[in-house]
Amino acid sequence: MTTYMTMRRYLLSALGFSMMTLSMSAHATSAPESQPDITSCPASFYAVKIHEEARQCQRFDAQMPASMVYFVNDSTDALVAFYLALMPDLHLKGEHNARILLTNDAGDVRVVVSPDGEGAQIDILVVADTQTSTESSAAE
Repeated sequence: MTTYMTMRRYLLSALGFSMMTLSMSAHATSAPESQPDITSCPASFYAVKIHEEARQCQRFDAQMPASMVYFVNDSTDALVAFYLALMPDLHLKGEHNARILLTNDAGDVRVVVSPDGEGAQIDILVVADTQTSTESSAAE
């Protein structure tokens, strides 16, 4: 029962984060004449590595908790494998509505991988900066 409740709590957190991101995306695209700010994607966002083929990187919060979203033209399975291989501190915590939640043991880094057309959307939430100020400023 404890494992079920823990997984349910993580899934609800991921779902809430995904819904928040979807809401922000819907709000940002509500005016057809405005285009999202597409910037160069950084190599990392605080403690989270960014895929080398990332596109449409959008940072939502500069202060903790910080969030970022981007698109990659690759499968969700390949992106989950990418994060699990490059960031051994991340673990698969669950899946809900085709969204896959990865998080570290401390729960201060969450990555949600969601199918998006021919690729996937990556939602990143960093609750606490676990890097030094030099590393985190390079991500900005």
